[in-house]
Amino acid sequence: MTIAQLEPPPLIDCRTAASALYDFLDGRLPDSAVGAVQGHIDTCRTCASHYDFARQVLMLIPSALPLPTDSAALRERIVKSLTAEGYSESA
Repeated sequence: MTIAQLEPPPLIDCRTAASALYDFLDGRLPDSAVGAVQGHIDTCRTCASHYDFARQVLMLIPSALPLPTDSAALRERIVKSLTAEGYSESA
């Protein structure tokens, strides 16, 4: 382990973490930012909840393909998939 690995990642706020969330989940976040986002998710209950939700949504997308061209039908399929996973529209 190097000294750089012992240093904590820089602190970021919720807005910064949220704006980087999908790039983080897709593995497109620059290496220099991964530790800060992961550190924030590990310590912020609200952002951890957003992370869990976004991860679930991304896992459900393949089951929604092919995407309907009607946005109401797409919304219905997504809500149905999320409901089956235990999420509700009121949560």
